[in-house]
Amino acid sequence: MKQRHIALVVEDEKEIAEELVEILSSVDCEAVVTDNREGALAELQKKSFCLILLDLQIKSVGDSIKGHVEYGKALLRTIRQRYHDHNGTAFWLPVIIVSGFARERDEAVDVMKDGASCVIHKPFESRQVSERLRQALEDSGRETHQQCHESLQTQSPNLKNGIEIAIPGDRIGRRTRVTVGAKTIELPDFTLKVLLHLMVAQRKGEPVNKRDMGARDDQGFKGISVLRNELKPILGSADIIKSHYHGNYSFKAGVTIGECAVDKLLAIGDKTISDLAKLL
Repeated sequence: MKQRHIALVVEDEKEIAEELVEILSSVDCEAVVTDNREGALAELQKKSFCLILLDLQIKSVGDSIKGHVEYGKALLRTIRQRYHDHNGTAFWLPVIIVSGFARERDEAVDVMKDGASCVIHKPFESRQVSERLRQALEDSGRETHQQCHESLQTQSPNLKNGIEIAIPGDRIGRRTRVTVGAKTIELPDFTLKVLLHLMVAQRKGEPVNKRDMGARDDQGFKGISVLRNELKPILGSADIIKSHYHGNYSFKAGVTIGECAVDKLLAIGDKTISDLAKLL
């Protein structure tokens, strides 16, 4: 049975979101809907999407009262930093802007420069949207969801070539920006602490024990599994963490530590993060 494409819809007007879901269904696409920037980033951590429909005027977080066009623009830039691979003519992950705020020529040019695949103006016609969806997938070279999955797998980094982990430290909501190889991801504080423990252990040249990361001797430690899941969207099938006996963990050979913005980590205000940052 053929798997359907999966699209992320970022739209804070309920009726428009529902219409986009119906259009996606008509072209054999499943849809995941969110109305805010933080929610979109969370969905991107959990799933591999084939394309994205993005309104520019969205909320920052789910309980925000009002949306703003700058949140949509910032989300577009973040998506394109993380998914910048292309086939020479088109991005493998199309981002289609569906907005009334990109009607002016300068606005449309700006979002195209930031990595949008195309712009659809509101109000739109269903036929126009479905044609753009088909064209975007055709341009990216993928007709089936299996090809989307294979595209992600082929981009998995190779430890033999070396992978550098760095922390630019920019805060996106309650997450902190981290780079792994050539890709960017935002980690929540809990997972960031696990990563920092591993990075400090790498500097010292020794594994880190689960007790140092907050677990008791009689407990398992889920932090490593959570970190692996967070990194999966950018690492694919690659695993950079080595599990040793007796609850010890380290990075695998080939992982190196790059530049870390210690000042930005200190500014988060978490004692554990600050203590670890000072050791980098």
